[in-house]
Amino acid sequence: MAAILNRYPLTFINSINSRGNGLWIDPETDTTTIRPKGGFGGIGGQYAKPVALANVRAFRQRLRADIGIIGTGGVTTGRDAYELILCGANLVSLGSVLATEGVGAFSRLTTELKAEMAKKGYSRVDEFRGQLNTL
Repeated sequence: MAAILNRYPLTFINSINSRGNGLWIDPETDTTTIRPKGGFGGIGGQYAKPVALANVRAFRQRLRADIGIIGTGGVTTGRDAYELILCGANLVSLGSVLATEGVGAFSRLTTELKAEMAKKGYSRVDEFRGQLNTL
């Protein structure tokens, strides 16, 4: 996919939004909790985070450096945002947490991200973006 995307004048890609075709049943009401398409839809939130991290890292390794990556999927804490940036994300998108907490989530996550950065000795995201250690 990266080889194809590298052929075009892109500014950003979004990776990922949700995992496809999931179904979740509410045990209290025996109804689907995913409303569109008769209950079939994307599974997001914390379930998507491991896939989001892997895809951001894989795309960062393969895309041209001038193509930015929006890391999306499973961001509920500042640490989650930190990890997506560590894997190479230029921006981080909020979905589920924004729906549950509202716009106050931005302030909370920013504070948590700054605390995580301070704990690691960073003052700017450029200092750790794409710097995931591998064994």
